[in-house]
Amino acid sequence: MTIASSDQSTAQGLVAAVTALRTAAENADGDAVADILAPDVVFHSPLSSRIRFEGADDVAALHRDVFAVLEGISTTEPLTRDDTAVFSFGGHVRGQKLDAMNMVRVNERGEIVESTIYARPLPALATLFAALPPRVTARRRGRAKGALVAALATPLGFAMRTADRFVPNFI
Repeated sequence: MTIASSDQSTAQGLVAAVTALRTAAENADGDAVADILAPDVVFHSPLSSRIRFEGADDVAALHRDVFAVLEGISTTEPLTRDDTAVFSFGGHVRGQKLDAMNMVRVNERGEIVESTIYARPLPALATLFAALPPRVTARRRGRAKGALVAALATPLGFAMRTADRFVPNFI
């Protein structure tokens, strides 16, 4: 295989993987995400740089959790270059509008090997922080630890939504 044909097959695999990921997100289908992940995939969270999710099983389970708390996901057409694509998506978490961007990298087989999410605005991201980690923790470590995480994370979401209502009036 020549370098040109290798690059072309990677580009085709990238488009196919991103199309499948966007479709899975819009249909809230975590099982479909599992089919396009490399075994050694790494997911970088927008919520904390201290945690990353590794492996197809863990990342697919995370997507099922995300799709359970993020409603009405819509995506845009991706921008692609080499083995990387970027697309934006939006949805609602507990009534808060979340806008985000996903940067995806694929391997030569067209499997997603890396995904990094960037999200805004801060009140919606804080609300996602209050909704998602308790669910993930309960799945991974049990309901009691999930409840503890909820108790720690929920005030942040409340504080950011409240500040967002009042602070702009003073700027």
